[in-house]
Amino acid sequence: MLRIAGLSLTASCLLTYALAAQSASTQDQSRELPGVWEGPYQSDAVPPGNLKLTIARTPTREWKVTLEVFADQPPTTGDVRDFKVEGNKVSWVQDIADMVCASSGTVTSGVLKGSAECSQGGAVVVTATFLLAKAKS
Repeated sequence: MLRIAGLSLTASCLLTYALAAQSASTQDQSRELPGVWEGPYQSDAVPPGNLKLTIARTPTREWKVTLEVFADQPPTTGDVRDFKVEGNKVSWVQDIADMVCASSGTVTSGVLKGSAECSQGGAVVVTATFLLAKAKS
């Protein structure tokens, strides 16, 4: 009887730990986001390069975000707009070259993994994936 109780307690503890870990991974990342995020992007349509995503909060708690593209021939970039945080998911829109690019990703353990779809005239012309790590301050 004690052995069954012990196994039940162990299983209960493991389940509680697993649920806590899952909950932590989807918690609001608003406090963890401010800073500089850097890393590579890849696409079948354009040569690879690197991104630098800088995220800050104003005193009124609004997001101030910039995204720079580093490549052999870097495209012109517009302002980041519609930056949203929902749990551990982030999204934003930015004009890059003559395209409107919608990006989204998931933050897990200091890494932002995501993708972008860039449209021109309503049709998706470029897709890319990115993996950004938060720079140590």
